[in-house]
This record gives sequence, structure tokens and C-alpha cells, in this order.
Amino acid sequence: MGDELSRVIVSAVLATRDKTLLSERHGSGRLLAIGSILHFSQAGDTVWGSGINGKRPYDSLTFDGIKFKSVRGPKTKAILESKGISVPDVYGDPGLLAPLFMAPTAFAQREPEDFLVVPHLNEDFSKYREFEDKLVLPNLGPGQFIERLLSAKLVISSSLHGVILAEAYGIPAVYYDSGSGEHIFKYDDYYSGTGREQWQYGRSVEECLEIGGQEAFDLADIQRKLLSAFPWELWK
Repeated sequence: MGDELSRVIVSAVLATRDKTLLSERHGSGRLLAIGSILHFSQAGDTVWGSGINGKRPYDSLTFDGIKFKSVRGPKTKAILESKGISVPDVYGDPGLLAPLFMAPTAFAQREPEDFLVVPHLNEDFSKYREFEDKLVLPNLGPGQFIERLLSAKLVISSSLHGVILAEAYGIPAVYYDSGSGEHIFKYDDYYSGTGREQWQYGRSVEECLEIGGQEAFDLADIQRKLLSAFPWELWK
């Protein structure tokens, strides 16, 4: 989901200045945007909204020669700064920009659902048989995925981008710690990056239903800062 959503969002931002991913660029460095992908970064790359995974060791990573425009949250920033790297105070996953470019009215309307459940991509989906009619698979394309989410009154997700996209569209969401093996770090990083140091998660769908979502945050402010931090200098 992250890779495809990253392409969609970056393409949409570029289109506001009549540019595309194929437009002429300065240099050959890559742009890393959506996802817990900093361990893939190399000298010459630019980071706009990415975060540290939490599962992978980062002690041996130096992040030398990488330009940081923004990161997912302050937990990622703290690790980078412990390595002597300067990182701006601009936080947020660029997936939060989705409704600016893909309005809810652009999608087909579905029958309302009291809740929907999003598993993590690495999970065995068969363990969700009890909620089969409520399941939104994370391997859908961004458009289909968002269309499904828009029918929900609550999204219960072990996938971080299930939470992020739901909240971007104003749908209450709660992280489901399903035992998928994902590290809590990236979820904590995201929530703290939206100004929520205290947040709740459930260890069962039933517990998540009781929690019913997190407190609101200033989405418009995060969107504005992310767009202001976009690395236009990479394009001619």
C-alpha cells in the first residue's frame, strides 16, 4: 500500500505545477515519501514524510548524505538527531494529503458499515474469518481501499495506513495490535507526529470497538506544512 500510495500522492502534488514523475530532474537521488522505509535510504536521497520501522536495527545506519524535508514523527526525528542529523520540525505521513487530491465525492457510495477491519499485509487473512464481511484487504490499490473505508463509521486496523487514511478522511480509527509482528514504534511515531502522545489500542476487535477511535488533531495544519516542505528543488 505504501509504495503505491506514495506514487499517487507525489504525482498529485507534482500535477499542481504541471509536472510528473517523468519530468526532468536535478540529479539522480530518490525521493522517499510514504512508509517505514528509512533503512532503504542512500546518500543523495531526499526524505519527505518517511519514518523508521522499529523492527530493523538502525545502529549501523548513518543516514549520511540524505536530505530530510520532513519525517513521519518526532520518534523518528529523535533517532536521527542522536546520529547528529538535523531534521526540521515537520511531521506527518503524506498519506494524510489524500483527501486534498481524491475527494470523498469522487468515489462510488457504498452501504454504510458500523465498522471495517484492515489486517496487516504480512498477516494470514484467514484468521479474520469471523469478520470476513467487514474485511478490507491492504493489498487493494489506494482508490479501491479508500472507497471501502469511506463506508465505515469506524476503522479497526493493524495496518498503519489503514489508520492514516481513515483519519485523513475524518473516519474514527483505532490500531489493532493483532500479533502481526509489527513494532509499536511506527504507530507511536505517527500518533505523536499528529500531536497525540497519549493514545489507545486494542488487542482484539471487540476491545477496539470499545475504544472507538482517538482524539481529533489539526489535520489542515499538518497538510499545509507537508505541502510547504515538498522537495520541489528535485525537479527542473
